[in-house]
Amino acid sequence: MKVSVIIPMYNAEKYLNMCLESLLIQTLTDFEVIVVDDASTDNSVAIAESYLERFGGRLKILVLEENTGTPGLPRNIGLEYACGEYVYFVDSDDFIIDSALEKLFNCAENYRAEIIFTDSSFGCGEELIPENLEFVTHSDEKILDEEPTFETENLAERVEKFLRFGFDWVTWLKFSRRDFLTENKIYFPAAKTSEDGVWTFKILCTAERLLRIHEPFYVQRSNKNSITRRNRSLEDWIILHTNSLIKNVDSLAEFMSGLEFFQKNPATRLRIIDYFISKHLVQMELVKNKLSANELYEIFQREFLKTSSPALSAYLLLLTKLYRNELAK
Repeated sequence: MKVSVIIPMYNAEKYLNMCLESLLIQTLTDFEVIVVDDASTDNSVAIAESYLERFGGRLKILVLEENTGTPGLPRNIGLEYACGEYVYFVDSDDFIIDSALEKLFNCAENYRAEIIFTDSSFGCGEELIPENLEFVTHSDEKILDEEPTFETENLAERVEKFLRFGFDWVTWLKFSRRDFLTENKIYFPAAKTSEDGVWTFKILCTAERLLRIHEPFYVQRSNKNSITRRNRSLEDWIILHTNSLIKNVDSLAEFMSGLEFFQKNPATRLRIIDYFISKHLVQMELVKNKLSANELYEIFQREFLKTSSPALSAYLLLLTKLYRNELAK
């Protein structure tokens, strides 16, 4: 089996047909599809089951009994069941062009890449159907003629580049060797948001042959009901990013503690932790001023008491001090 396509799914009845149809028309046929349903409450599973015969044994459907609230854990479970040489994560509300798997597989084989980063994608509205690809908009047409390039193997340079410019976090811009992920234990943290950033950073620090290509294969749809786009109360938004901050930083701290580079460079390790915390705090800033200082303090106190992560202890003290000072004003 050349490729395993892993699809985390939750209440995707409006989008799943398009996603699976795009896989049925792939020019590469030696692949499997693993749909991991996160305890959907709509007809998503029934829709997936209706495709079993059409995939001719290449479709697996795993149904979780309880909702995890994050796409990361279903992806981890899908990886456990995967048999392909390579793994490609596709969201259930998106789809891929017909030559995607063949081109990605051939490129990975030809360049002996452990990971392929595709740094561009297509975007479209919610109502697009596969036959109407003329409505797809490419993010940056000028890069299509560029040749693939390898990222430097120097970890210090990679980390510095990450801190200065960032990398595309989303999972669907990566095509990965399965044995590379499993042997290096590169899994997603149980965070509800930004879990893909932690996963990407682990790849960045571990892969020796990391290839960047510039041809788009993936079509991202605008789903208003996704975890990061759905309407939430102000408190729920703060809790979402507080919980994710805790889980992501804990996962990062554990990962970096096992790498010699970060053991020898504690200042860089601290910069990475601070980078990810800042990303979450920026999201909190969007609603922070709409809550009173007392409300924020109570939310932080309640959520932070649920964790025993040593990596966060200094930051929790800092946040607590910050909001106590604000209360005293």
